[in-house]
Amino acid sequence: MLADLRDAARQLRKAPGFTATALITLALGIGATTAIFTLVHQVMLKSLPVTKPSELWRIGDKDRCCNWGGYTQREDFSLFSWEAYQNFRAHTPEFVDLAALQAGNANLGIRRAGSQAPVDTSNGEYVSGNFFRTLGIQPWIGRLFTDEDDKEGAPPVAVMSYRIWHDKYGSDPSIVGAAYQINGHSFTIIGIAPPGFFGAKLAGWGMPDFWLPATTEILIEGTGARPKRPNANYLDLLGRVRPGTNPQALEAKLKVELHNWLASHVPDMEPDEKQLWQQQTLHLTPGGAGVTALRDQYQEGLKLLLIAAGCVLLVACGNLANLMLARGLKDRAQISIRVALGASRARIVRRSLVECVMLSAIGGVLGVAVAYAGTKLMLHLAFAHGPDPNNYTPISAAPSLPVLLFTLGISVLTGIIFGIAPAWVTSHAEPVEALRGANRLVAGGRSWAQKSLVIAQGAMSLVLLSAAALLGQSLRNL
Repeated sequence: MLADLRDAARQLRKAPGFTATALITLALGIGATTAIFTLVHQVMLKSLPVTKPSELWRIGDKDRCCNWGGYTQREDFSLFSWEAYQNFRAHTPEFVDLAALQAGNANLGIRRAGSQAPVDTSNGEYVSGNFFRTLGIQPWIGRLFTDEDDKEGAPPVAVMSYRIWHDKYGSDPSIVGAAYQINGHSFTIIGIAPPGFFGAKLAGWGMPDFWLPATTEILIEGTGARPKRPNANYLDLLGRVRPGTNPQALEAKLKVELHNWLASHVPDMEPDEKQLWQQQTLHLTPGGAGVTALRDQYQEGLKLLLIAAGCVLLVACGNLANLMLARGLKDRAQISIRVALGASRARIVRRSLVECVMLSAIGGVLGVAVAYAGTKLMLHLAFAHGPDPNNYTPISAAPSLPVLLFTLGISVLTGIIFGIAPAWVTSHAEPVEALRGANRLVAGGRSWAQKSLVIAQGAMSLVLLSAAALLGQSLRNL
């Protein structure tokens, strides 16, 4: 194998034009596919950066933002009031912990107590006191919320995100324990969330800079605040279930609890709600990825992009297969000598495949750089927030380990796809015939296999490019 690798490297150095063309083609094809997979992985496949995300389940299956008034919802319940949340938490021991988080975000005016600096505008999120405990999050500095912090009349406290602490406040440790004015009320910053933690919801806007206990909304908004209104649905619910819990049985129990709670509010319902409340239902869904606002918004487009990029990569494979075939036929005299000296057909095929896989591996390395640039470009186009530093999306263009493994796999597979047919065709040359025609033009001795490969390449390219164009139009429509 080492001898094959050395020989492949030597052959590639001897043909710089071919090698450069192949590497550029591979870098673009593999890079585009990897760039799309980077986004697919982070938006659709990646779990929350929390403890044992597989144990988390969400009550509700729709992404709704940000408020839903009344005792009925379209199709099924996915947003809940503070009272409904407390009811579920009290009557469902199957949850080790059940947390609530605001479906939208809260616009906060922040200024350190005693400072004359202008008020900073930041994104906030109201959460239940057990929010961080449910997710298994530990503080970077200080402490996080407890249930005692989330009682009406408790001293107002807040937790700051690591990003805002690092970027805006220069990682100043004196922040913890300091008093801040938040929307005109005095709050104490009790802790900093760990790096990489962005909450339980991945969205393209309004990611939280501060977390506040849900009951502090009463302090800020007064007695008309949403926690005081049982029909003000504004919370997503995320819970950690006990080991061995049957999700179907738990869902059935939650439906009964929802109906019992709604029945207790029939006198408060509007006439149309009284006609519909018995039809209300809910669904329990896996919560390892949190509230998937970004997934729901972009999954169709990402699927189309991934398929289109795969089509383009297959076209590149077809083009490279014909380049390899032409190159192999040009060198058939050399191959014939190898066969005459005793090289088996399998040995010739292996040598050719080693060269193809080496070429695709180098193209994959270059493709990682193309993927990084392409992902950054797509993130800029999708989330062009302008100069506002408070709007950011926690998606990184840097390739992670799963993305690198994907690139490695797609590179090896690409090398095999575009190398297997040329390797097989060139290995079938008869030594005597090849030596007799060694000085003839390749075009003069085309075999049916070569002609078939050219026809297949043209047909496949037409179909794949047409498919990519149609997918692009579908993406534009989305």
